[in-house]
Amino acid sequence: MQKGTGLLLEYLISMIESRDFFAEHHCEKVRKFTEIMLVKIRQFCPEYKLSVRDCEHIAFAAMMHDLGKMTIPDHILHKPGKLTFEEKQIMRNHTRKGRQIFEHIRHTLKKENIEYELFRCCAEVCMYHHERFDGGGYPKGLAKDEIPISAQIVGLADAYDSLISERIYKPAYGRAEAFEMIMKGECGIFNPRLMEIFSLVRMDLEDVQDEIERIYRVENK
Repeated sequence: MQKGTGLLLEYLISMIESRDFFAEHHCEKVRKFTEIMLVKIRQFCPEYKLSVRDCEHIAFAAMMHDLGKMTIPDHILHKPGKLTFEEKQIMRNHTRKGRQIFEHIRHTLKKENIEYELFRCCAEVCMYHHERFDGGGYPKGLAKDEIPISAQIVGLADAYDSLISERIYKPAYGRAEAFEMIMKGECGIFNPRLMEIFSLVRMDLEDVQDEIERIYRVENK
């Protein structure tokens, strides 16, 4: 990664974290969960034809998936209660806003630039990580292979961490309960092939959660 690009991305990450107290550990956990799943996807799902570089791009995009929330007003982003219909539509628009930011950056680069595909991946993950396999997600209601595989993977990692993490509007679910909620489709329907991978790496995801929680406790002593 070029130095200028690295500095830009560090700035974007700091912007996400400054807007949302929960974002720092959420983005990092989603990245790590995504990396764990990608290892098994390359091993067991050759149909997706993911190269090492593809996986690197997807893992990085996972950390940026909520970038569009920078544009959401504080009174909505930090609201402790249930969102109104209008507020929910504004919140859901973070997907489009994230894509717009990365598309703007990408269009300043030449196609042969090494970071061009990285920003394309970030844009598609921002846009489509809330889509669901049965067409029940947003913003476009895409289904099955209409959803980029990058966004399908990050969307699953994001949904799981959102369940097991405390938010201003809800307590954290237990890991076993969160796992069952995902498997039963209570957070939307995910790709059956990815669900197989999710089940396969369950204990690895819990190990990552333990390690991040340990580091967090040390940092806050």
